[in-house]
Amino acid sequence: MSAKLVNSEDDFSVVYAIYEHEFLGCVISSHIVQNLPNGNLSLLYQGIYPKNMAQFAHKLDEADNDLIRLLAQISPKEILAKFGKGKPEHDFFANQFKGELKDYIRTYFNRRMNEAILKLVNKPLFTMSNDGYPAYRAVKMLDEKATVYFHFRRSEEGTMYYPTLKLRGHRIDFQFRHATVVGQDPAWILLDGELFTFTEPIQGIKLKPFLNKKFISVPRSKEEEYVEKFIVPLIEKYEVVAHGFEINQQKLDPNFSLVIKSLNDQYLEIKPTVQYGRFNFNLNEPGGAKVFRETADDSWRFFKVVRSKELEKDFLDSLTEMNMGGGVLNFSMMERGEALSWLHKNTTLLEERGIALVQHDKDLRLNFRQHKLVMEANEAGDWFDIKAVVEIGEYRIPFFRFKNHILRNKHEYVLPDNSIFLMPDDWFTDYRHLIEVAVEKNGDTIAVKKSQLGVLSLMQESNSNFRLKIGNILANQEVTEIDAPVSLKAEMRNYQKAGYDWLHFLKRNDLGGILADDMGLGKTLQALSFLLRLKEQSEGGPTLIVMPTSLIFNWQNEAARFAPKLKVLVYAGMGRDKNPDRFTAYDLILSTYGTVRQDVEILKEFSFHYLILDESQMIKNPESKTYKAVCDLRSRYRLTLTGTPVENTLMDLWSQVSFLNPGFLGSENFFRNFYCIPIEKEADTRKRDNLKKLIHPIMLRRTKSQVALDLPEKVDQIYYCEMEDEQEELYEKTKNAYRNYLMGLIQSNELKKNKLSVLAGLQKLRQIAIHPRLVEEGKGIPWSGKYEEIRRMLKDIIAEGSKVLVFSQFVKFLEIVKSDLDADEISYCYLTGATTKRQAEVDKFQKDPSIKVFLISLKAGGTGLNLTAAEYVFILDPWWNPAVENQAIDRSHRIGQLNTVFSYRFITRNTIEEKILKLKEKKSKLSADVVAEDDLVKNLEQDELLELLN
Repeated sequence: MSAKLVNSEDDFSVVYAIYEHEFLGCVISSHIVQNLPNGNLSLLYQGIYPKNMAQFAHKLDEADNDLIRLLAQISPKEILAKFGKGKPEHDFFANQFKGELKDYIRTYFNRRMNEAILKLVNKPLFTMSNDGYPAYRAVKMLDEKATVYFHFRRSEEGTMYYPTLKLRGHRIDFQFRHATVVGQDPAWILLDGELFTFTEPIQGIKLKPFLNKKFISVPRSKEEEYVEKFIVPLIEKYEVVAHGFEINQQKLDPNFSLVIKSLNDQYLEIKPTVQYGRFNFNLNEPGGAKVFRETADDSWRFFKVVRSKELEKDFLDSLTEMNMGGGVLNFSMMERGEALSWLHKNTTLLEERGIALVQHDKDLRLNFRQHKLVMEANEAGDWFDIKAVVEIGEYRIPFFRFKNHILRNKHEYVLPDNSIFLMPDDWFTDYRHLIEVAVEKNGDTIAVKKSQLGVLSLMQESNSNFRLKIGNILANQEVTEIDAPVSLKAEMRNYQKAGYDWLHFLKRNDLGGILADDMGLGKTLQALSFLLRLKEQSEGGPTLIVMPTSLIFNWQNEAARFAPKLKVLVYAGMGRDKNPDRFTAYDLILSTYGTVRQDVEILKEFSFHYLILDESQMIKNPESKTYKAVCDLRSRYRLTLTGTPVENTLMDLWSQVSFLNPGFLGSENFFRNFYCIPIEKEADTRKRDNLKKLIHPIMLRRTKSQVALDLPEKVDQIYYCEMEDEQEELYEKTKNAYRNYLMGLIQSNELKKNKLSVLAGLQKLRQIAIHPRLVEEGKGIPWSGKYEEIRRMLKDIIAEGSKVLVFSQFVKFLEIVKSDLDADEISYCYLTGATTKRQAEVDKFQKDPSIKVFLISLKAGGTGLNLTAAEYVFILDPWWNPAVENQAIDRSHRIGQLNTVFSYRFITRNTIEEKILKLKEKKSKLSADVVAEDDLVKNLEQDELLELLN
């Protein structure tokens, strides 16, 4: 009989067949059988595989789809293709199917085979005939499970054993009856057309020898080896009937303890143990029973102790609870300080729950007495004096004596009686910042500056024994309403007025602050209103405002528009007058970061009233000349303005806060190790929340969603595009090459040295996904599916009379768009890093109704542009840093926009662009209220690189 093609338009059935393979054992395959008019199965059949299943999809359910794919993976043909390297099937299985390769293939095969069996419930299952017909004899999968019993008979010659099976309450005869073992772990038995498994899962290898053998004999010389490796595990797991030796089954109550042992100076072992009578158990061992053997005069006696798994689970759950939800502790080996701290914190609770603590080391004298930390802070001029004492039994120790232990993360403090006091974990979190910024005065008193009130507030939350006496300073902690400047030529919105009041709050408390509103919410107006009020109250003085060059015109324009009484001087450009004496005649001195770097020696001789940094993320690198230059300048007060206070890492925040309030967040190394790494790398939510509370008084951030009533609606959409066939072929070829290159680097441990080459590959894949012409030139270059959609949508927008901003990171892509706009005689504006007259291009686009398109490179147009004439924003290619994309969209969605802004991010499906989106979504949870999103490409891990190239 031979397989013939089944007509999918006529009635057919999906069936599954069990057959025996010479080397693999039982295999299951999937087939299609044509139905006869009476509904019975015909002799016309064919195999069904993932490649042809679409033809029969209308009669396949979800389980069929899964089974067909799964069974295809374990077919001899597929195994040969995967592991045989082109060898003939019989040659491969006869000569290569051995050793480690055989073990690996067996594991691969058995795992998928067992998964497939479970999916066959309620599916037509048959045995296959010798000539390959898949519906030879029907097989019924039983709901009932069998029980296996092992029988042992020990005599002077040795030990013989054999299994018996019981199904539906009756013993079944399975030996010498053509029974078949299907699957291996757990085993299923096919007997008389019925397929069943066991109440206690058993490996097929334990039953297969008995299909055609009555029993197995073990001679006396091999008994000892057999007992430990075979008989004991069988007694633990299965019902055993013994003759010639004794099995005693016992039910005992468990006793739990923690055994503490010093491994070395760095690590302790805290091992949970359970004892049933005189028998000790390892809690990590699986199984519901444990067997112990005693021998005497050549006789065996086995004790089978049935474990109380529920009580053992309660014991481990108790330990997990005491770990405060952090999961079960790694009891086998723990860092010494962590272990001792945990013990100190939980000693009382352990005793209440009847869990004994056992110390085996005479030199390890742990002091488990409870402690009490009493702190009181009093206002003292510009400082807070803090009296802090630790009470441990009869000892009273000034808290500052623990400073070095806290700085070194050392938990063990030796008391006068030489016992070890275990410093609690919260001292190393809640008080580490205090230790960093505090100054020792005398005895039990330390002091901190008033600007560190936030640190004291955190301590007050965590320590009920902390008393904060600060007189009337709390009144200054409230933001109060301040009248708007009389001469202001603008009506501040509610949130802008709140920001204006907050700036006065900062000044009243001698604090520098970050106004970190989203782009387009009017940070410039709030700052100008504040400075104008100071001038009207005769509290002002020359204010230096430092910004990117592109913003100079914007500040000039808005100062003239909203606060014309402020006298403005531009200190920038080649022909600038470098005499700082003339600053006294002006209210605002506008300069650039580049100018300040060059003229820092001149500028630092002048004492400004306010020093304000716009786009202050420009000083995010504390090692840069820009950061060092602005820190060298002198001023009475300082402010920063930015829509993205953190672009890449929390260290960006530290540099800005350090500029504003030196010492506020401690040293650079302290902040990196105590806040930055735990929050970014370890997702420490407690430290994230504490940092948020600390900077809350000095950073005001409002998003567009928070002030939505004052803004027009914005609609963000992701527009997916498909690649052209040739483009996809080029993309896949390039992706495979770089993936193989990456795998080679990982295997040779060379990834770190060559990561830039891998990132270059990611860049090339992005370019191919956008347009292959970005990486190749000449005739025959594949067309871009994405660009076809962009052109179509551009034409639709132009036809309806709307305006659109078109952003791309790649100037070469903008050149492609530009060339086609020229060919279509469509007017446009164009701005890249090479554009010298930026404002002219902006004005032309804003005012000329005939110009509908503005082509802008993503980096050149990220800041300083007001383009509210546009109603549409196109992001042609996704960028790793979502903050950069959002800034581009905000060029249109700013105050003054009267229309809904529609933004489209064009994403090529099934490419690295789609993976970038998912990666950004995953990473964007990094404390959104405190930080902005990462520049992800700089911090891609090995598994993320693999995913991007998958």
